[in-house]
Amino acid sequence: MSVTAEPAPRPRKRGLQRRVSKALRRALMALALYTIPYLYLAYMWFVYRTSRVETLGPHPVLGRQLYGRVIYALWHQEVFFVAYGFGAARPDTLASQGDAGAVITRMLQLCGYNVFRGGSSSGDRRRTVGVIDDLVEHLQKASEAVYGITVDGSKGPVHRMKRGAVQISATTGVPVVVYKTWCKRYLLMPTWDRTMIPLPFNHIVYVFSGPYRPQAELPEAERYDALYAEVERGLCAVSAWARRRIEGLPLPQEWIDTFPESAREEMARAEEPVLFRDRGAEPVGS
Repeated sequence: MSVTAEPAPRPRKRGLQRRVSKALRRALMALALYTIPYLYLAYMWFVYRTSRVETLGPHPVLGRQLYGRVIYALWHQEVFFVAYGFGAARPDTLASQGDAGAVITRMLQLCGYNVFRGGSSSGDRRRTVGVIDDLVEHLQKASEAVYGITVDGSKGPVHRMKRGAVQISATTGVPVVVYKTWCKRYLLMPTWDRTMIPLPFNHIVYVFSGPYRPQAELPEAERYDALYAEVERGLCAVSAWARRRIEGLPLPQEWIDTFPESAREEMARAEEPVLFRDRGAEPVGS
């Protein structure tokens, strides 16, 4: 009985396929880096030129003037708005690792941001801790700094806060301002965060509330938990108020149900939050 030998593997062919695949990926990445950010800028310029934009509370430019160093906490759903809307404040922010993160970094830099690369998924845990340490060090040295951090990013779950923004605030004593955007005409992307893309000829509202500060009178071990609860409640409150200001009541229950259970009853009422929590800092006429 004869035995037919198995054909030997062809490492050269597989190696060639890998090189071609890498080359194609690099080419597509280069194309994305030099097209998507500029298309974004052009589109958002048109949206803002054709829309009514309403800003309530201590926005980043004002926050820098009032507080010097400040952290802005927002949901990941805001990312399409925030890059274009607040570059004038020259803020610092985090962007995730990977190809998508590289494109977002280029876009943010074109808008005026200083970008740290990191990520908040479990696989990026060690890298993320290092990035947070870098942000803390930068904050401690800076006389003025504005951070924008998506508290449920970069991979969710949606509307569930992670530690980053509150941890930085509790460590440095720098205050947190919470922020939410809503608009009348928009598209929701089929992503985990339902990224909102505004359409032209719109009504866009930005709602800010703060500052939230670590409670120095509490034992150090309790400051983080107390600040976390305050920031989470405040962020849910501005989320509801921003949507109510555009759409009125009632707010969709299926949307409210994506937020923490402890906040849902208050969100259903969607009462106007205190925008300037340091009343002495509120500008005349605001």
